[in-house]
This record gives sequence, structure tokens and C-alpha cells, in this order.
Amino acid sequence: MSVQRAARRRALLAAIRAEWTKVCTLRSTLAVLVATFVVSTGLALVSGLSVGRALDADNGRVRPDFNPVDSGFDIVWYTQLGLVAFGVLLITGEFSSGMIRMSLAAVPRHGLLYLAKAAVCVTVALPLAAATVVPAWLLDQVALGAHGASPGEPGVVRGMVLGTVYLTLIALLGFGVATAVRSTGCALGAIYVFLFALSPLTQAVPVLKDVARYLPDRAGIQALKVGADADPSLGPWGGILVVAGWTAAVLLIGRLSLRGREV
Repeated sequence: MSVQRAARRRALLAAIRAEWTKVCTLRSTLAVLVATFVVSTGLALVSGLSVGRALDADNGRVRPDFNPVDSGFDIVWYTQLGLVAFGVLLITGEFSSGMIRMSLAAVPRHGLLYLAKAAVCVTVALPLAAATVVPAWLLDQVALGAHGASPGEPGVVRGMVLGTVYLTLIALLGFGVATAVRSTGCALGAIYVFLFALSPLTQAVPVLKDVARYLPDRAGIQALKVGADADPSLGPWGGILVVAGWTAAVLLIGRLSLRGREV
């Protein structure tokens, strides 16, 4: 039994190394990752400068319940767009080019290949998310000037940790959706329409508002909030658990789709 486990471990590590090599050689995914970092930190700086000037001018353009800690985490909503794209591109390129057949020839076990790709997704998304959330929050506070918060404020470290976890989970969710639909356009279209249209729409419908808090994007962003926008009934840890549940369900669907259809 131990020999079999060792053989499975070696096979998994070999599959992960192969998938890692693919990611490092794909210009499209590397471009998405660089753009995600640059755009997120840049927007955080611009947002902080704009809000700081509005507060200095006291022109009424900033909400009375403005919270600088929450402001620093608002950029996570935009960062998720890039990490969703990364999760999608991680596998859809192989479906469109037919490379998936070669991958399965090298790693015949569908589950092992799927697990290796998911592991690479986490390996890339987790450090990128941390390297984006932390400096973006700090840049936002520096740009806010006298209105900014310090890293020692309650909820800041927790928000940085949960923001990193949320972005990693949302990248995995994108990977699972992409595996199920096998198309870059369909996967990105479905997720972006959900984020930009369907999820906000539920906030405008009173009968759906209570249910909408359990949607993955709403629960994830709520997990970072500490000010007036925070949802005390769900809580930060409850929010991230909801996102983890959605991600696990979508990954399972992707796994069943990869096993159930010919490639």
C-alpha cells in the first residue's frame, strides 16, 4: 500500500511540474497576471488620491460613513476579474487547441490531471493575491493621507488574509467553470455577466436581497468589511466559508464534466 501511495505521489508531483512548465511558457496567462497586479495597485493609488482630495475639500462626494479600512479592500473586487481570467485560461487554451488530448496521453488519469492543474492554480493565485492585496491596501492608505488608517487598525490583517484566500478561491472557481464549459468566451462571459449584472441586480430586488448575501462575490467581499457595509449576520469567516462552498461545488462539476465527456 505504501508503495502505491508513493507512486501516486510521484505521479502527482510530475503532473504538477508539467503543468507549472506550461503556465510559465504561456504568454497570455503571464500577461494577465502582470496586468492584474499593475492595474489593481494603480487603481488603489488613484482611488486613494481621489477620495483623499474629496475629503480634504469636504465637498460631500464621500459617504458620511466612509471607512478607510474598507476603502483599502474595495480594490479586491477588481482584482478578482484578473484572477478569474487566469483560472479560465489555465485550461480553456488546451481545449481550443486540442492540447488536452496530449495532456491526457501523458497523464491518462483525468482526476490526476485535474488535481495537478488546480494545484498550479493555487500555487500561482495565492502569492499573487497576497502580493496585490497588501500593497494595494497600503497604497490606498498612503494616498488618503491624514484620512488613512494604519495597518494596526482592527480588521486590517484579517482582511488581508481573507482577501488573499477569497481571490485564490475565485480563481479556482473560474478554473472549475472553464473546465465545465470548455470555452474561454463562454466561461468569462458567464462569470463577468454574473459579477456585473446578475449579482448587482439581486441587490435591487427586495425579495432576493436576503438570498443575495450568499452569492460567492457578495459573501467574499463582505468577509473583508469592517465598517457600516459589513454584514454582522454572516461575519467574515462565515462569508469566506460560503465562497469555499461555492468553489468546492463548481470544482466538483468541472471534475465530473472532464470525466464524463470525450475530449
